[in-house]
Amino acid sequence: MAKKKSPKINRKGAQSEYRLLIEHFEDQLAKRSGIVFLFRTKEEFQNFVYELVVETEMKGRRIFFKIVGLRTPLSDFPAAGPAICRCEMENLKPGEYTLLIDRRGKQVNQFRISVRKKIKILQEAREGKFIDITTDRSEWSPGPETPNVE
Repeated sequence: MAKKKSPKINRKGAQSEYRLLIEHFEDQLAKRSGIVFLFRTKEEFQNFVYELVVETEMKGRRIFFKIVGLRTPLSDFPAAGPAICRCEMENLKPGEYTLLIDRRGKQVNQFRISVRKKIKILQEAREGKFIDITTDRSEWSPGPETPNVE
């Protein structure tokens, strides 16, 4: 039986493939609010806007995200843009959290954030980042071609 290798943390020389925007959200119609984690690929797809599949798990003050891959769109209409995933968390209490983001079991990036009235990034991944995180929407989506995900 083959021994399963654990994912590498912060592999040197890795290119950043994804962006993550962390911000507050409020849905007045549904009367709910919380924190939203918006993942997107840096790559822009020309024929379809794929769905980025991300699994989420929370244990205490540690939030695990596993980037699984891409899913084909439900619509048959062609469109261009990045693959996107929206993960909402309504019950995050104010405080510091560790984010562990796994890229298909191959590599893990670790970040620390502070969630209060304002969200702050306390610690970035040190080396081999495959994902850039921000709290500024203009850094997450620099081009006008990115679809609105609100």
